[in-house]
Amino acid sequence: MRWILYTLGFLILLVFAGFLFPRQVTVERSVYIAKPPPVVFPYVNNFRNFNRWSPWYHLDPETQYSYGGAAEGVGASMSWSSDSDDVGSGSQTITASEPFSLVRTSLDFDGQGTAVAEFRLQPQGSGTNITWSFSSDMGEGPVARWMGVVVKSMVGESYGQGLQKLKAIAESSLDPSNPSAATTGGESDSDTSPGAGTQSPAQNSAPVESGSEPADSTMLEEEAEEPVEENRH
Repeated sequence: MRWILYTLGFLILLVFAGFLFPRQVTVERSVYIAKPPPVVFPYVNNFRNFNRWSPWYHLDPETQYSYGGAAEGVGASMSWSSDSDDVGSGSQTITASEPFSLVRTSLDFDGQGTAVAEFRLQPQGSGTNITWSFSSDMGEGPVARWMGVVVKSMVGESYGQGLQKLKAIAESSLDPSNPSAATTGGESDSDTSPGAGTQSPAQNSAPVESGSEPADSTMLEEEAEEPVEENRH
């Protein structure tokens, strides 16, 4: 009988402890890239470049992707769908874009919550210091706030890995003004508006193909390709 009381007491403490955690989860990771902001910016302002350095792309090569809205910048959207719990489904849309300095996206995790992510680029010497941040409201419940602790750890680790990949690819770039047309992953175009939801949050219901993770033997060749940039008029 006593052990039951101890267990109940412990559970009650856990519940109350959950209220001590903040409802707002915020994560930031930064890296220095030895290339100026105009070289780095296309990698974060155009979703067709995202899977070239995404920390999640390799987790499920069968993930399906679709793109919609603007080609790049504000209104550009991307959605993803995966049977893997490590990837899940969701969408993201670029809501703010300031050339060579800021990209902000809204994220929708297909009913599992929403978040806001930002890329902030600052010139540093001949290179760029880029910060990738994540912010999400976990709600008032103690269980959700405990989950916030897990989310913060997982997102922080993934963001760190992604920035290291971005650094490697950007530093291997030569001339971003003359990009190749190559893109990574199973992807499709969609004319659906960003409000329809996608993997950068407007999940546009366009035909999609399965993404495939590049083989190790081709990684260096792929990373040397330039980011996709749309012609600006």
